[in-house]
Amino acid sequence: MKKIQFGVRVPNSGPLATKENIVKAAKEAEKMGFDSVWVHDHVVWSSEMHQHHISSGATEAIREDQEANFFESLTTLAYLAAETKSITLGVACLVMPCRNPIYAAKQTATLDWLCNGRLIVGVGLGSKATRESKEFEVFGVPLKPRGRRSDEYIEAMKAVWVQPLASYQGKYISFKEAEIFPKPVQKPHPPVWVGGWMDLAAVRAGKYGEGWIPGWLSPKEMERGCEILDKTARERGRDPSNITIAVEKLAAIARTRDDALNLALPTIRESSNSYERDVDNVQFALDRHIIGSVADVRRRVDEFIEAGVQHFELKIIYPSMESLFEQMALWSKEIIPHYQ
Repeated sequence: MKKIQFGVRVPNSGPLATKENIVKAAKEAEKMGFDSVWVHDHVVWSSEMHQHHISSGATEAIREDQEANFFESLTTLAYLAAETKSITLGVACLVMPCRNPIYAAKQTATLDWLCNGRLIVGVGLGSKATRESKEFEVFGVPLKPRGRRSDEYIEAMKAVWVQPLASYQGKYISFKEAEIFPKPVQKPHPPVWVGGWMDLAAVRAGKYGEGWIPGWLSPKEMERGCEILDKTARERGRDPSNITIAVEKLAAIARTRDDALNLALPTIRESSNSYERDVDNVQFALDRHIIGSVADVRRRVDEFIEAGVQHFELKIIYPSMESLFEQMALWSKEIIPHYQ
């Protein structure tokens, strides 16, 4: 079985997003023994999203006078490449239909060099962050065929990464004999982890991914998704054991369950209706994320491991940077050693 790994999302968006906080979180994660740090990706980010779609920080940290900050994902990882030494750097996930795959392949190949081969490239269809999100409209990209477009873009990126003279012919992207260097440090290319919680995301990971990193799935739903991925990979002549199963989870840990719930629930309630997949009650979220005491967290982590999960990207809920570091320290002391 692969080593169980744990990563932390740094605040490249949200009420605590600053250059200093991003760097401090990444350095603390590396020092505490986490395996990876993560950013997420959107280009268009409104005040409404800032208020209701909190992927780092907590609702208590939001002020009315705050701007809707969102530091671009790949640029941020390039900065962290110079500020860290050994920790893996990941994005979960690039909004693939809104990224030119030729340019994205060039950026990520360069980034792989800058971080000495520590990069994971998460790719997703770009679910709307909130109901009012206009990202696809701004880019002039139709929302409906985004799955097929993303499939082609993944294939096109890989063509650029591995072919000396790269060519690709598709419905949404075509090019011939593109001579693009440098090629990535990692061979044949950085691992591509497919985001998304629908069955089609598991299928996409089985076809194209070196990993799968869904969000809002329970352990039982993860188990079913892994079966779909396994079947798809085998049908394509791929070895599913070479595909990393990861999850992206809201997380709050404290010495008592009540303290952890007090950290998590205001943000979960505020975000409950902002996602494309509605959260109609708090229990729905609690059944799918990792919130509680040390014993609670170990139990939930065990459930996901039993379902096939090997890597956890933790979207810790924290009203202050001090709270983030306290929770990270508890993970580092009480959770990570338990799985080594």
